[in-house]
Amino acid sequence: MGMEVKTALDKFYECFENPKKDDLFFDYEGLSYQLSSCCYIFTWRTEDGEDEQEYGFDETGKELAEAILNSKVNQARDKSIREILAELPPEAIWLG
Repeated sequence: MGMEVKTALDKFYECFENPKKDDLFFDYEGLSYQLSSCCYIFTWRTEDGEDEQEYGFDETGKELAEAILNSKVNQARDKSIREILAELPPEAIWLG
């Protein structure tokens, strides 16, 4: 009965299912990401704070979580949040 190992994706779902957690943060390829359970993704460059982008969603609940996971908001717009989280270790994700 050891501790269950969580993946980054598990942490994402935990954020969306826990009313006390609003946001999930991680860094990936030079951008910092903030995913909000209240309907947006915010990205910004870590070096200088410029090149900020905000993406809003109309969905709620489970549909919102899936819309965020399927969105491609990395710099090249070629990788979904789901794919990024699959590459990251769980300790690279923090909840706020």
